[in-house]
Amino acid sequence: MTVTKRIPTGIPELDAVLRGGLLDGRIHLIEGRPGTGKTTIGMRFLIAAAAEGQGSLYVTLSETEEELHATAASHGWSLDGIRLFAPDLLEAQEFHEQTIMLPSDAELSQLVDAIAGEVERSGATRVVIDSMAEIRLLAHDSAHYRRQIITLRNRLARANATVILLDDLTAMNHAFELQSAVHGAITLEQRDRPYGAGYRTLKIVKLRGADYQSGWHDFAIERDEVLIFPSLIAEEHRRDYQPGELLSGVAGLDDIVGGGIIDGTSTMIVGPAGVGKTTLALQYALAAVRVGDKAAYFVLDEAEMTLRSRMIARFGIHDETGEPRGLLITRINPSRISAGAFIWRVRRSVEDDGVRIVVIDSINSYLDLVREESTLLLQMNELFSYLANMGVIAVIVGAHSAALDTTREPDALSIITDNVIALRFHEAHGIMDKAISVMKKRHGRHSHEVREFRLVEDGIEVGNRVDDAGPDNATRLAH
Repeated sequence: MTVTKRIPTGIPELDAVLRGGLLDGRIHLIEGRPGTGKTTIGMRFLIAAAAEGQGSLYVTLSETEEELHATAASHGWSLDGIRLFAPDLLEAQEFHEQTIMLPSDAELSQLVDAIAGEVERSGATRVVIDSMAEIRLLAHDSAHYRRQIITLRNRLARANATVILLDDLTAMNHAFELQSAVHGAITLEQRDRPYGAGYRTLKIVKLRGADYQSGWHDFAIERDEVLIFPSLIAEEHRRDYQPGELLSGVAGLDDIVGGGIIDGTSTMIVGPAGVGKTTLALQYALAAVRVGDKAAYFVLDEAEMTLRSRMIARFGIHDETGEPRGLLITRINPSRISAGAFIWRVRRSVEDDGVRIVVIDSINSYLDLVREESTLLLQMNELFSYLANMGVIAVIVGAHSAALDTTREPDALSIITDNVIALRFHEAHGIMDKAISVMKKRHGRHSHEVREFRLVEDGIEVGNRVDDAGPDNATRLAH
C-alpha cells in the first residue's frame, strides 16, 4: 500500500489534526465565510514553505498585492520568497465599450489557463489560489463551473504542486462542486455568543485516502500566529505512573475523607458562595507544593489578585519570578475564550509544566463556555479521563445553594467525578456556622459524618461532628 507523503501546513496543531499535514501533490480546499481566517491560514502555509526553500506561489483574485503585504505585516510576517500573481479577470482592451457584460466560456477558460500556466512556469511546489468565488462568477451554471474546476485540477496535478484553494461560500446557491472535486477539504466557521467574544472553529470534511481527526476544533488567530486547539481524545494520551496519595495536611480533613486523594482521580467540591470552597481547593494545591510537586490553578471567577492575597504567605514566593512557588495560576475570562482553548491550556499545564493537580474554580463559569453546545458532561468526562490517564488529580469547584440535583448542570458532574466533598452553612445556637461532609469516594472508604468546618488564619480546620444543630438543621445536613 502506497502512503502519500504529508506536507506541513506551518501550523503544528493543524498538522496534528490532519495526522501529519496536507497530501503531497494534491488539491485542497479551505472554505468559510469572509473573516473566518482562510487567507491567514493560506499565507501561513506558504511562509512556512518559503522558509524551507520551497517554491511558493500566491494567486490572488480578490485582493491586490499591496493588500496582501499589509495583511501579512499586520501579523508581523513577510511575504519575501513568495511569488504573487494577480491575473486580470477581464481584459480592459477587449471590453472597454461594454457597460454590462455577460460572462462567457472563453473568459473563464482564459482565466483557468492563466492560473495553471503561471503555476507551470513558476515551478512552484506550494500554491494558494484566493479565491474561487471570483472564478465562480464567470461560470454560467454549476455544470460549467465544475467542468472548469476539473480542468484546473488536472493541470495543477500535472504540475506536481500541493495546492490550497480558498472559497468564501458567498454563492447564493452554493453546492458542493469544490468539495467533490478536490482531495481534501477544510471548513472554517466563526460563531457568536449571546455575550462576549465570538470564536472560530474548523473541521476536516474530507482527506481522500488518508486519516485525520474528525469533529470540530476551536482555533484562534493571534497577531503573529494561528493557534489550533485539537479536540481532546483521552485515549490518545497516556503515561505510566504509580498512583500515590495526596494528603491535605489537615488532620480532620484527611480523617473524614478517609486518607488522601488518589492520583488520577477527580474531586468535586460543592457548596454555596462564601462557604470556603476555594480555600479548601487551595489546601490540596498547597499540599502538592509542600511535597515538591506543582499545582495548576485555573481561576474563572475570582480576581487573580484576590486569589494571590490568600496564598502568598502559605505558598511562599519564588525568588526569581516573584510568583507563588510551585503554584501556576491562570486567569480565564469565560467571555473571551472558547472551551477548546481552555482545555488546551489545561493540557499544556500537564504536558509542559508537569503539574500533579489541576484545580478549576469554578465549574459554573466553565459551564457558560459550553452552555450553547450542551456538552458539559461530554467534555468534562473526556477531560477527567485524560487527567486520569496522565496520573493528574482534578479538583473542580462548583457553587450551588440547595441539595445536589444530578439532573441539572453543574451538579450532574458529581455522577462522573470520583469524589464529592460538600460544604454548607448551618445555624447553631444563633450563629451561622459551616459544615463539611464527604458524599462520595469511589476509591476507598470515607466517613459519613458531618463535621465542623472553619476558615482560620492558616487555612482551614475540620472539627467535631455536628450533632447539636437541632432537628431542622440536622434534616438539612442529611440531604
